[in-house]
Amino acid sequence: MNPAKCRARWVFLLMSVLVIGTLQAPRAVAEDDIRYRLMPYLWTAGMDVEMGRPGNTTNVDVSFSDYVDVIDLGAAFTFEARGDRWLIATNFLWVQLSEDFDLPIDTVEAEIDEFLVETFVGYRPRGWENTWLVGGVRYLNLEVDIDFSDINDFSRSRDLTDPYVGIMWEPRRGNWEYLLEADVGGGVDADFAWSVSLLAAYHFNDRYALSGGYRFIDIDFEDDEFVFDGQLDGIQIGLMMTFE
Repeated sequence: MNPAKCRARWVFLLMSVLVIGTLQAPRAVAEDDIRYRLMPYLWTAGMDVEMGRPGNTTNVDVSFSDYVDVIDLGAAFTFEARGDRWLIATNFLWVQLSEDFDLPIDTVEAEIDEFLVETFVGYRPRGWENTWLVGGVRYLNLEVDIDFSDINDFSRSRDLTDPYVGIMWEPRRGNWEYLLEADVGGGVDADFAWSVSLLAAYHFNDRYALSGGYRFIDIDFEDDEFVFDGQLDGIQIGLMMTFE
C-alpha cells in the first residue's frame, strides 16, 4: 500500500477518535446515563456503478445476492456513545470485491477496494421523543482496477471526504427497536452523495440484540481522470452489544 495513503487512513481514524473523545467528555460529566454500543456487522453490498476514465467507462452491476461470490475480504462495525439528548457515533467499513464481466465486445475484470469511515453527532431537540438531527463527515477511499482483455488497463485511487446532514428516527416498541436514517452530503470531494438505512433490532436483554435491515448509498464523482457514478446497497446483519 502507498505509505502516504496508509498515513492518511490512520490520521483520519485518529481524528475520529479525538472528535468522539472531545465532544463526549462534557456529556459524560453532565449525564449519568451514558450508554455505549458496539455492533460488528456484515453488509452484503451489491453495486451498480459506472466507472472508468471520462468517456471510457464500464458498468459494474453485482446484486447483493452475488456478494459471497465476489467478496475477497471485509470488516465492518459501528461504535456509539449516547446520552439523553446527544450521541456520537463512528461507522467503519472495509471491503474488497472482485469479479469478471463479459461485455458484448470485451471481457472485464474489476477489483474494488473500498474503505469507509463515517463520524457523526446527533442531537435530539426537546419534544422530539424518537427523532435525532445528525451531522457528520464521511470519508471514502476507493481503489479501482479494471483489466480489459484488448485495451490498456485502468487503475485509479481516490480519497473523498465530505460533510453530510440528515435525520434519524429511532422508536422502541417492547423488545423491538427500529431505525430509519436518511442523509445528504457531498460538494467538497464528491459531487453529491446520499444514503438511506432501514434497520430493526430485537433485544434479547439489556445487553445484546440482533440487528438486520437494508442500506443504500449513492455517490457521484467525476474529475479529469476518474468517474465513479452509482450506488452500493444490500442487507445488513449485526450483533448489537450495549454497555453503560
